[in-house]
Amino acid sequence: MKKRIIIIVIFLIIIQLTGCNEEKIQETDEIEKEINCVIQKPGSDDYNSIYTFVKPLEISKENPGPGGTTSLESCIEYCSQNLSCECRDWIQSIYNSFDTSNQVETEKINGIWLPTICTVRDAVKKIPILKETGINTVSFGPDIGTRHLDEPTVIGANLFRFYVKLFEDAGFNVHLVPNPMHWGNHDVSLYELNDIILDWAEEAEELNTKFYTACNEVDATQESIEETSDWLQEVLPLIKEKYSGIVCAQPSAPGLQSGLINYSGFDCVSSFYSLMVPDEERNNRTINQLKTITSQIRIDYPSVKYILFNDVATFSGGNWAETQLIEQQLDAEKRGAREYSTEEEQARFFEQYLEEVHPFINGSFFNNYKGFTFIGRAAQQIVQGKYTQYGTISITEEDYIWNTAGLIDIIENATLGEQEKSLIFDLEKYSGEAAGWAGLCFEPTPESPGPFNCSNVEECMQCFKDTPEEYWIWRVEHC
Repeated sequence: MKKRIIIIVIFLIIIQLTGCNEEKIQETDEIEKEINCVIQKPGSDDYNSIYTFVKPLEISKENPGPGGTTSLESCIEYCSQNLSCECRDWIQSIYNSFDTSNQVETEKINGIWLPTICTVRDAVKKIPILKETGINTVSFGPDIGTRHLDEPTVIGANLFRFYVKLFEDAGFNVHLVPNPMHWGNHDVSLYELNDIILDWAEEAEELNTKFYTACNEVDATQESIEETSDWLQEVLPLIKEKYSGIVCAQPSAPGLQSGLINYSGFDCVSSFYSLMVPDEERNNRTINQLKTITSQIRIDYPSVKYILFNDVATFSGGNWAETQLIEQQLDAEKRGAREYSTEEEQARFFEQYLEEVHPFINGSFFNNYKGFTFIGRAAQQIVQGKYTQYGTISITEEDYIWNTAGLIDIIENATLGEQEKSLIFDLEKYSGEAAGWAGLCFEPTPESPGPFNCSNVEECMQCFKDTPEEYWIWRVEHC
């Protein structure tokens, strides 16, 4: 806004100095429109377009795109080279074309959990596969950043709005979850998040999402479990003033198991599920315990109509951000046990979950994050066999468009600001300032190198991504 005011003032001064006539005023108006376009980011109802594109995903000679392009591929190439106002307006036209009323009605929530922007991006490109698998609901939400920022801030709001509307247009229900749980951003008071939680309740209403969750893993912030319960009761009526859909409380697995959270007035409890591991006794104990807890919630809190389990998963390693699980695996190995599961074990554990837990509750969200995902593995057929019993969403030609080379890249480039690109939690791209010291307790330098003799943050971060287990073992031993 300050930049815009300064630019407009400069042009007014120029007009004053060069004389004011109708032609110059018109020229100034056009320049101001172009400047406003460059300053804006598509992905918001507040965006003001200069150009409008009808059927923006059906570019042809009869329906040209930016720069007069005549195909989607040539449009992508053109906008990749120059993200002009025309290209930004084309992306906004795509955003405006989405129909959020396309969401399917379903008796069972057959979901997938997309905890990071890279998993959301991957799911968008695999929409036909999600539909074939029987998935009807996606769970994700905007990153909330607290590290390296003066105050809690939503990172990538326009991009997340775009993806919410895209999924709804494709027929999916959205379980919207503001998420401060990435690499230290959870070290914050819930009360500092109030404005964001309430703003996004209003966003959820405008976006027509089926579910809205008052903060991911709500009990994992600075508050005690009792204080978390109090905060939920305080914020709930404020959320319901802004949002008319289904309001969820989403505790961690330990938070649910504590029995100390008051769910009065909530429509939904959407708890994290304990990681399934190669320990039959432990998995059976979890199933029995959670069945008991959820039965009691239905008795104690009649307002709760939906009980959902999120983050249902096994873990097979290879994810640099899951350092806690790496350490748990190291501890388990000392006892002759394992936390990591093979592909065959994952399929077996998922089958047990879908037989014994999924029918007992209102829905589930299987994790699609690297190291957790079931897509493309044996467990996918297990999930598909159960999920499709409740029906599937029809696949359309447009579903395949999102896998067109370069399309998602342009959209993300246009909807994210420069700082957002460095701060948004992207498993593949995460680096730079946001990475701190790449997980180390000291700054890596040539004189004081990290694992594999990496000598700066960027180099160490790449080593961390390439070999997360070996990297973190070194870090545990040296820090």
